[in-house]
Amino acid sequence: MKTTAFQWKDEFSVGLTVVDKQHKQFLKIINDLGDCIGNKNFKEKGHEIFFTLVHFADTYLMKEKMLVNSVHEIDYSFFRQKHKEFLKQLLDFQKNCETQCSEEMYIKLYNYLKKTYPEYLSYYTPTLVDILKNNGV
Repeated sequence: MKTTAFQWKDEFSVGLTVVDKQHKQFLKIINDLGDCIGNKNFKEKGHEIFFTLVHFADTYLMKEKMLVNSVHEIDYSFFRQKHKEFLKQLLDFQKNCETQCSEEMYIKLYNYLKKTYPEYLSYYTPTLVDILKNNGV
């Protein structure tokens, strides 16, 4: 089964190549997790997908932090709070999986990721994108 919960659409583009590339990668991870659940092979592949998600989050969030911190017109506190919430979800999942990883836990993570992406995308307002473009991003 191939999950198509999120197929890249032009409407997802924020107009910044570096950000769009990261978002496409995030959508791939969400879809891979959906495939893993749908194919009932989360025990075999779930850990690998979760590791990919953690690595992506670590890399992406650090890049975003550096990007936003380099632009003085942006108040980073909002992004910092969202990043903390996201990382808390990942840490909670990891902690719970140390005792027993279940399909239900993977489904909960998958649904969280599906909910998070559109919400997060909405924060890339035209004003924010213009500020980032004007500062060389």
